[in-house]
Amino acid sequence: MTIVIRSNEVRRRNRGLVLSAVRRGGLVSRTDIGRQTGLSAATVSAITSDLIADGFLIQPSQVLSSGLGRGRPKVALTVNPTAALIGVVIFQLNLVSAAIVDYSGATISESSRQLTSAELTPQDIRDALVGCLKDAIVRSGHESRMLLRIAVSVQGVTDVAGSVLLWSPITEHRNLPLAGWMQRAFSVPASVSNDCDLIARALNRREPKRYSTSFACIMLSYGVGMGLFLRGTIVNGLNTSGTEFGHMVFEPGGALCRCGRRGCIEAYAGDYAIRRAARGEPEDTMPPAPADHIDFQQIADLAHAGDARAIHAIEEAGRAIGTGLCSLFALVDAFPIALIGRGTMVFDIMEGALRKALKGTVGGGHACAIDIDCFADERPLVAEGCAMTALLVLDEEIADASVV
Repeated sequence: MTIVIRSNEVRRRNRGLVLSAVRRGGLVSRTDIGRQTGLSAATVSAITSDLIADGFLIQPSQVLSSGLGRGRPKVALTVNPTAALIGVVIFQLNLVSAAIVDYSGATISESSRQLTSAELTPQDIRDALVGCLKDAIVRSGHESRMLLRIAVSVQGVTDVAGSVLLWSPITEHRNLPLAGWMQRAFSVPASVSNDCDLIARALNRREPKRYSTSFACIMLSYGVGMGLFLRGTIVNGLNTSGTEFGHMVFEPGGALCRCGRRGCIEAYAGDYAIRRAARGEPEDTMPPAPADHIDFQQIADLAHAGDARAIHAIEEAGRAIGTGLCSLFALVDAFPIALIGRGTMVFDIMEGALRKALKGTVGGGHACAIDIDCFADERPLVAEGCAMTALLVLDEEIADASVV
């Protein structure tokens, strides 16, 4: 019995390795798969033949050159786009959007709904999420029964199981069972993830060399969030999605944060906090509601024009972020950083203060060498991470099918 279990586990692992290699490569040969996975040619041939027979891989007409100038060309393999459909739903401030994505990761159709998230009841939220995805299905030309999985992105804290939105800055309602709503409406498995976690997953898949085993994505928008990758996996809390970087303490008893406490990193680095400081308002000025428009471009323009208060506010934001990273790096060592969102439009002003703060880390002499990239628009990364989350779970299920 033990031998059978071990054999099944090896079969599952090898099948998963092959699927992962093809998904990452997009268009690869069996030789490429063997080189990437370390599997023998016979094993790769057997697994790919099974996956082709099952309809998950296809052999396009394209062939790949062997690069040797002689011999038979290598036959290309890729994932079969028609093997599965997934639903992607994004719930963010005043907007719900949805997309239908095929098994290759290509978007087939999209739908969106503008709304005022702060005014929605739980039933309104459910209806918006479900209705938006139904609209996307209709636009795709496919039937809802072809949907195999749904992934939902949210701004806020989820339970670690990926089922419930526990808290969000964009709605007063708590403990919303988003995954359950979607599962009941479409009769397929669904999961809910924090948007910063999904951005980290997207960068890991998009640029695996630069964003490989350990890095952090920091969202600089109304709030300040973090998606953290350590040793190749997302870091979450024991019971929640966790990694509330924005609510780590920067100045004890300092500026008022929207969470109600004082001195958080976000109380200095969130766009409402930068605006408050740039206007010279007292630190205990109540943060505006998320629905209130903040023209961050105006603040950026003032700073770039030399306005002293705007520059100081942005530099203080950089110091807050750098100090928070100091605490993090003291625990786990330094790693690359990706800054995401509209706050990146003032990174040129923020960077000096941020890197100066980083010099306070253990090994801080390398602060200037820490890679920091900026991505002004988070939406494509959130959508990509959401789709990839669902597709990778499908890949695992397909790999598991080998042991049935």
